[in-house]
Amino acid sequence: MPGSMTSDEITAFLSEPIIARLATVQSGGAPYIAPVWQQWDGDRMYIVGRADSGFVDHIRNEPRVAVSCADDVNPEHARVLIQGIAEILEGPAPMAGRTLRIAEEMAVRYMGPDGPTYVRRTVDRPRCLIAVSPESIVSWAGGEWHPRYSRNP
Repeated sequence: MPGSMTSDEITAFLSEPIIARLATVQSGGAPYIAPVWQQWDGDRMYIVGRADSGFVDHIRNEPRVAVSCADDVNPEHARVLIQGIAEILEGPAPMAGRTLRIAEEMAVRYMGPDGPTYVRRTVDRPRCLIAVSPESIVSWAGGEWHPRYSRNP
């Protein structure tokens, strides 16, 4: 049955290796989109960004962001769209503590059991731990059109 996903369904969906598309606002006002690994804890989405990534600078200047997570392969075509406020929690600094733990958890999800090897090879490179606090979440799964698109004239 198509429709909005429950909180548990959103958490299950985002626990898969779904690449997030992070939309930020550049200093001139133009939109910017970057594919990123994400970690969802049920309340906030975490992103570990390289310190010199464009989106990190954008967040420093304008914390309003949007995140799109979509499964374009499976027939359910699940989607989670988040609009919210991004905050740099840690960094820029070499990865340690919470940033390292989240990066390693992401690496396992996206790269498999040997993923932390990649993280450890680059642990000394400065990163920022970013948290996105949602102001709105829209989700959809089911492959059918939303009823608003199926209205009779």
